[in-house]
Amino acid sequence: MPAPALRELQAAFWRHLAAHPDDDPGRPIAPELAAALVGTDELAADARLAIYARMYLWRLLDVLRDDHPRTAAVLGDEAFRAVARDYLSRHPSEHPSVSNVGRSFSAFLAATLPAGAPPWAPDLARLEWARREVFDAPDATPLGLDALRALAPEAWPSTRFAVVPALARVVARWPVHRVWDADTDAPTPELPAERTALRVWRSGYSVYHAPMDAREEAALGRLVAGEPFAAVCEAFADLPAENAAAQAASLLVTWVEDGMVCSLDDLDPERRAG
Repeated sequence: MPAPALRELQAAFWRHLAAHPDDDPGRPIAPELAAALVGTDELAADARLAIYARMYLWRLLDVLRDDHPRTAAVLGDEAFRAVARDYLSRHPSEHPSVSNVGRSFSAFLAATLPAGAPPWAPDLARLEWARREVFDAPDATPLGLDALRALAPEAWPSTRFAVVPALARVVARWPVHRVWDADTDAPTPELPAERTALRVWRSGYSVYHAPMDAREEAALGRLVAGEPFAAVCEAFADLPAENAAAQAASLLVTWVEDGMVCSLDDLDPERRAG
């Protein structure tokens, strides 16, 4: 029987590590992998493979914990390790970078919430993953306030803005930002069940999040969709027209100051005006 190609051997090695994320050194080894293993008098071949299996498991557990620190703290070490192992058995890391391994963790946690865990833990995990993705998002030149001041009054209604890539929106069933913002040494706060919209963004090397009321959520949705500023103002349609424009402009200034809006120079000419 010919020896397997290096690519086949690597695939068998990965399948062994990823198929059963546990510390059991006695689990079966695929024949093509077992045939390629070499042991020593001090350490048998299967024991050498088990070292890699343990290292791989604990590395991925560390990645999940680093990406979801508040969730891990809320669940506790034992419960977090248990749910993380179950997660890895169903969602093994298949990307060259292990930084992507937690992409489905919040959804998995919602479906397999450990006994005694707070019902809002999956939403907290969603917020933490959004923060992680925003941190890794591409850079973009933020719009400055001088660019807003330079816009002619007649250009405002038709001007379209764009948001930076390092921006995400999270709609949760619980105000989980209160847990994330709380002192980690303080008792876990009680949370009411209430729909909560959050914006998550990066400025420089720091990631921030903030809750949005219904008007800001609607206005930001229109901005993200590429609608002109006049449409953004429609989020305040319950106010007199002048007040609506003033409120929308004030909100836009806040977003610009937070570094959420791209430079107008980064927009296509047709997006600057309708």
